[in-house]
Amino acid sequence: MDSTERERLDRLNREAEAEKGPGDPQPVQPRSTRPLIVLICVAVVVAIGIVGIMYLRNYDGTRSVPVAQGQERTPAPAR
Repeated sequence: MDSTERERLDRLNREAEAEKGPGDPQPVQPRSTRPLIVLICVAVVVAIGIVGIMYLRNYDGTRSVPVAQGQERTPAPAR
């Protein structure tokens, strides 16, 4: 980029800054994305916790088969 093009871009940037009003949208700051990142992290931790609890409640620790699959069904009484 030569000096005339750089000067032209600087002049255009200064003019754009001068035209900017108080209510115009501003660029996103990194600090404004932190709540979203925290929310996503909390959701991932909660999902992992729920899956872990489901896993622990489904296995009793003595068998390799889940409790629900290991239960033997008693036949229904004949009428």
